[in-house]
Amino acid sequence: MMPMAGAVQANRVSIGSFQAKTYFAELLRKVEEGIVVTITRNGHDVAVMQSPQKKESTQALNAWNRLMRVSSQISAQNKTAPITVSQIQQWKNEGRR
Repeated sequence: MMPMAGAVQANRVSIGSFQAKTYFAELLRKVEEGIVVTITRNGHDVAVMQSPQKKESTQALNAWNRLMRVSSQISAQNKTAPITVSQIQQWKNEGRR
């Protein structure tokens, strides 16, 4: 088993580049299990290993959060009710025509 010299948080591991090279196969297994591995060099983050599915879900969540912030800003500027998901879907579908 790989010694964890770096920081360990829930579903996240931080490890130095030398150790990452030494334990690469085990790190891949951890990534397959859903763990996000941050590789550091001289104490600075240089790379992140994560499964493609986790990256996609993270990107989708970030996009949703940005969309909700924009919705709040528009509503506040126009003093209207918040924009709903159904309105957004309608606008998306109209844009595809």
